[in-house]
Formats: sequence, C-alpha cells, structure tokens
Amino acid sequence: MFFLELPVKPYVKQYIVLNYGNPANFSSNKFINDRFRKCLTKPSRRNNPVYEKTAFCKYSESIKIILTQDDFYRYGWELSPTDIISFGKLMEHQAKFLMRNMISFYMTLMNERDAILTFQNKFGFTEDIWPFDSIKKNYSRSVNKSAKFSYTKDFSVKLENLLLISLSDVGNLLPPAIIHYENNQNK
Repeated sequence: MFFLELPVKPYVKQYIVLNYGNPANFSSNKFINDRFRKCLTKPSRRNNPVYEKTAFCKYSESIKIILTQDDFYRYGWELSPTDIISFGKLMEHQAKFLMRNMISFYMTLMNERDAILTFQNKFGFTEDIWPFDSIKKNYSRSVNKSAKFSYTKDFSVKLENLLLISLSDVGNLLPPAIIHYENNQNK
C-alpha cells in the first residue's frame, strides 16, 4: 500500500477524515475516487506558476491518501500544484455543501447561531478548524434569505393567525386591533 500527502485547508481535512478516514481511502465514493485518479492520470500543469507563487498559504494541513498498488503503478504517485488546488476545491465544495444543508436543517428548529454551533459540535469542526464567523459568512452569502425556513417561526405565525381569527370571531378582538397588530408585525 502506498500513500500520498495532500495539502488541504483545516476544515477540508476534517471533512475528509469524517468521510474517508485517516489515511483517507476514496474507494467508497466512485465520483471522488475517479476525480482523484484523473488528477494522477493526466497531471495538469497549466496553472503551476500561479499556484507555486502562493505556496499553498491557506493549505495549512495535510492528509495522507491511500494509493492502491494498482493506482500507484497505473496512474502515478503525485499531484501537480494545479491538481492539488483543483482537488482541494472539489473537497472544499463538498464540505461547504454539507455545512449549508445541515445548518439549513438545524435552522428549522433553532436560530442561526445555535444551528451553526450545533453543526460545529456534531461534525467536529472546532473553532480552530472552521471558525464560527467563517461559517456564518459563507452560509449568509450562499443561502437565499427567502429559502431559509424556520419551523418555529412559521409555526408561531400560523398559530397567531389562528388565535386572531378565533378572537375576532367571538368579538374579543375588533378590526382596529387586528390592523394595529398587522402594522406592528411588519416592523
């Protein structure tokens, strides 16, 4: 068995460890494994001069990737800087997709702050791996406000409307009070 050392961002490393182990074995995910092999098969050197200047400054972590003997001899044993960045971006996209979906799910029952903290806690993205502010910024940028759903907020609004209708039907709440409530609701 052979290993390849892949430089990655800290939260990408945590995502890879969660899904593929440490050392990482991509064989359980055909898409990721094929993409990784493609990086080995046809190394792209197109952007190497650009990436070599940055020296992977954001890639402060590295993770070992398992290479089977067949992959080692058939495809190769190293990645060009261009392929490291390309594969890193693919894994970063996967990690952010997980983050956005889980936080959206958690936000159906809690506020954004608690949803982010729950995500960090349940998936092991500590503050030094993936900071709260970074997650919040990415989530806010990526998820359309109209797509955000809060079960408790929506449930509360529906329940309030039912109560207002009931109170109005029995004469306990008159139209001026309902208008006042609706005006305050929109503030």
